[in-house]
Amino acid sequence: MINYIRNLRIRLKLYILVGVALIGMLIIGGMSFLLMGRLNEKTTDISTSWLPSIDATRNMANKLSNIRLNELGYLTAITDDVADMSLQYLQSEKEEMAELLEKYKSLIDEEEQSFYDNALSLWSQYDKADEELMALAKKGQVKEARAILEGECTELYNSLNSAFNEIISYNTKGSEEETASSVSLYKTAVFIMAAIIIAIIIIGVFFSFVIIRLIKLPVSEIEMAATKMAEGDLDIEISYSSKDELGILSEQMRKLIRKLQVIIDDENKFLAKMAEGDFTVDSICPEAYTGGFYPLLVSFRSIADRLNDTLSQISQSSSQVANGSEQVSSGAQSLSQGATEQASSVEQLAATISEISDKVKQNAESAGQANNMADTVSAEMNTSNQKMQHMIDAMSDISNCSNEISKIIKTIEDIAFQTNILSLNAAVEAARAGAAGKGFAVVADEVRNLASKSAEASKNTAALIENSLKAVENGTHIADETAKSLVQAVDKVSEMTVIISQISEASSNQADSISQITTGIDQISSVVQINSATAQESAAASQELSGQSQLMKDLIGKFKLKEYQAGM
Repeated sequence: MINYIRNLRIRLKLYILVGVALIGMLIIGGMSFLLMGRLNEKTTDISTSWLPSIDATRNMANKLSNIRLNELGYLTAITDDVADMSLQYLQSEKEEMAELLEKYKSLIDEEEQSFYDNALSLWSQYDKADEELMALAKKGQVKEARAILEGECTELYNSLNSAFNEIISYNTKGSEEETASSVSLYKTAVFIMAAIIIAIIIIGVFFSFVIIRLIKLPVSEIEMAATKMAEGDLDIEISYSSKDELGILSEQMRKLIRKLQVIIDDENKFLAKMAEGDFTVDSICPEAYTGGFYPLLVSFRSIADRLNDTLSQISQSSSQVANGSEQVSSGAQSLSQGATEQASSVEQLAATISEISDKVKQNAESAGQANNMADTVSAEMNTSNQKMQHMIDAMSDISNCSNEISKIIKTIEDIAFQTNILSLNAAVEAARAGAAGKGFAVVADEVRNLASKSAEASKNTAALIENSLKAVENGTHIADETAKSLVQAVDKVSEMTVIISQISEASSNQADSISQITTGIDQISSVVQINSATAQESAAASQELSGQSQLMKDLIGKFKLKEYQAGM
């Protein structure tokens, strides 16, 4: 069972503890409810059945005694008031006696039914004897009534008291038995509860001890292992094995320790080889470098490769320096010889550049004059362009005026048309007037002729104006084309002016540059002479450099290097 618990998950182990506690609480609670219910039933039975029966019986015995006293008081009453009072009390007690019998009847069970029937029979007999006694007393036969009281009533009274005592004894015995049963049940409940609690405590302590031990031991072992790892001690043995979280954690810790041991041993060998000068070394277990350990392998390889490449480059450089120093030595001798030849060539070059400088200055002056002329032409072209624009504006005004005249002629045509209509109407009216309208008809005819001539003249004028408008539009179009050509010419002249200005500025700059070149050549001439002396010194220094490079090459030869590949 312990092995089974060992392999459970920690949360399941904790669930077991909580489950034991909950089951124990449920058992205790269930037993408590069950036993308390039993006790409650017995207590309820005592308080609702046995004790009320005893109280009711005792009350009936007291009522019976009171009835006897009131009977005797009635028979021995000196005055009528006393007799009436005794009679009232007697009736009241008898009524209460009947109520107590009914109350007792509601409390009895089957076993107690015989006691009730006996008491009820005796009370009925006593009540009948009492009625007879009271009837005799009311008739004044006190002696006969007293004889009944002392005889039959006394016997019935004693019998009733005996019956009541039997009822009380029965209920007292039942109450005591129920009480004893309750006490026994209580003791049994206490014993059972104590036994259950002890059993649950034992089970809980057992599971708690087992689970705590199963958690504490591996945690302590893992804690000790982590402490040693933090101190750099990897000689650790973790023995705990399980399928729970701590077992998985222990297994992972064992894997981590083994991996660290393998990686550290590999790194020690790696660094030892590098310390011996062997840079061809590589990891013997690259598969161990997983996850976050892989950058460590990359870094070690990078260090080895960088040192290998650096030393390889130094080795190659030393060879190149040795070869270069020999070339520098021979070159220095050639440089000294050529320096003298350069000096004479530089003097010839200085004379040639002086002539070029004079020509460039002349070109700069000519370019400046051309630039001034171009500026003048550009100004004249701009003026012409402005005048042409004025002419275009004037022709546009002429076109607008011609349009206005066309509108006026249209108005004249409308007037002629209206006049013609009026003259026609006047002729019609003159014809209606007869002889009196003849003179008016002549006038209307003349007005119509005048309107016809006005309409014809306005048509001719409109045709002339339309021809004028076409001519103006044609002139405006030609003026626009001319203006565009002038604008293009102005733009070209402006561009030419810019170009000539650039040429002029460039020529000035060339003249300045050539002057500086002349000065520089003079300086070169002096430097060439200095170089001749320096070349001699360089030849001696290169011999020394060749010896030092050979020494460096011998030192690099002590290292074991991989083949160097340029660009890696």
